[in-house]
Amino acid sequence: MKTLITLISTAVLTFLSSMILANTKAEPIKFLKAESIIDHYIDATTNGETSLLKYLFTEDFKFSSPNNSNKDQVTRSTYIKHLKGTKGLKLDVTTSYTFVEKNNDCSIVRVESKFEKFSKYEYVTLCNTNEGWKIRNIVATYPEK
Repeated sequence: MKTLITLISTAVLTFLSSMILANTKAEPIKFLKAESIIDHYIDATTNGETSLLKYLFTEDFKFSSPNNSNKDQVTRSTYIKHLKGTKGLKLDVTTSYTFVEKNNDCSIVRVESKFEKFSKYEYVTLCNTNEGWKIRNIVATYPEK
């Protein structure tokens, strides 16, 4: 009888643990707020923290800079590859952000990065998708001093 109870409890625990492991989130950022997504983005661009990069951007993500002479847009895969190349690189920069527009579906955030000799403004568009908040578009500008 004792062996039967042990066998049944082991089977139940195995079943429950497999169910719990099967329900692990594929999207670790799914329930994060827009502010947390911006914080993760800033951490990736200024501190080289690349662990969540593949979750931060929508599939149709574009990065552009009007100051760039060729004005080509950078795709998601190219931008992620660039950021992964800066893994562990910590920049000497002061960064802050403000919401230009904020609602339940889409938000626009201005990220201001102040370096020693120049500043960079990034206008980041975030959208609330089925996988949570994700960055859809970034336009970087470099204002003249």
